[in-house]
Amino acid sequence: MFAFGLPPYLNAIGQLKFCRYYFAIIPLFFLVGVCIHNSSELGDKYLLLTTSTLPLILFKNKRTIYFLFGLNILAFFLVTLYQSTFAPLVLLSENAQWIYSTFSVLTVFMVIFFIVQYFRSDSEEYEEELEEKNREISQKNTEIIDSITYAKRLQEAILPPPGEISNSVPDSFILYKPKDIVAGDFYFAEHKGDYFFVAAADCTGHGVPGAMVSLVCSNALNKAVSELGLIKPGEILDKVTEMVVDTFKKGHTDIKDGMDISLCVINTKTRDIAWAGANNPLWYINSEELTEITANKQPVGKSETYASFTTHVLNLAKGSLVYLFTDGYADQFGGPKGKKFKYKQLADLILRNKNLSMTEQRNILENTFTSWRGNIEQVDDVCIIGIKL
Repeated sequence: MFAFGLPPYLNAIGQLKFCRYYFAIIPLFFLVGVCIHNSSELGDKYLLLTTSTLPLILFKNKRTIYFLFGLNILAFFLVTLYQSTFAPLVLLSENAQWIYSTFSVLTVFMVIFFIVQYFRSDSEEYEEELEEKNREISQKNTEIIDSITYAKRLQEAILPPPGEISNSVPDSFILYKPKDIVAGDFYFAEHKGDYFFVAAADCTGHGVPGAMVSLVCSNALNKAVSELGLIKPGEILDKVTEMVVDTFKKGHTDIKDGMDISLCVINTKTRDIAWAGANNPLWYINSEELTEITANKQPVGKSETYASFTTHVLNLAKGSLVYLFTDGYADQFGGPKGKKFKYKQLADLILRNKNLSMTEQRNILENTFTSWRGNIEQVDDVCIIGIKL
């Protein structure tokens, strides 16, 4: 009674770890002593079945459970060997043996029953709690998805409809594939007088953070073109940089978010092109070769060293092809070895299909991207704009 009454006291004084080991081992020693005291006919050794389950209740560490369970098995075989070799210390009458063995077996059944019932009850409570948490998570997930879906509607409202580009440049395409519901990439198109402004932009991040930055950058770009009337792309990017930096420095947090962009201004009458870029280049095909114009190596936004953006002026022949893009397509992992697609492969793909219509080129680019990606997750937003002059 003293030995089995000790655990509550040990718990009360905070010796929880010692108490668990104590309560797992003391019944084992007690039953071994009883088995040595009594004969094998009394069936005391089967009570070790109950003590072998105690480690499952008291411990989480698998090594401890296996060790104590193995100790009970070892005790069972040693007791069996002892009882078959030595006479019992006490001999009971047949009637007393029957009563004792009956109560021993009942004890085994009752202990196993209550242990299983304990686990079942605990499991049912856990399942109910898990179901409730799953319902809460599902509800919150639905609310989040609904909010992001509505944010997508807001973002789509700032994006020009695809017809905005085709109305100004009929033979053109837009390949726009957000990684998530909302995107950090966006495209810009605006027609003012004889000038058509078009851009592919990649804001810092993707998903909700990228979409929030895209709202700031898109608003600044629209203001520079529509309200301030700037025409030269280099001056536009300088002004947009100024507005983006001013927007983000209003708070107390140092935010360096911004965007990479390829901005083209096309004179629809003369077909002269003025272009400026932040990290993202311009590709054009004039005859049979693909030529790249390198962008300024700085973002539109806060940077360590800032220089005014360079405006490049081109006079391309009718039928020339111009491509503006972000880095999402080239950076996509996939293919047989799970590697990046890369710009070289993208340039080769465009060159091979340069004689096809812009709609066909778009379809090939999209199908190639899907095939290359395979089962790999899309790593970034994708935006490519193709224009035939």
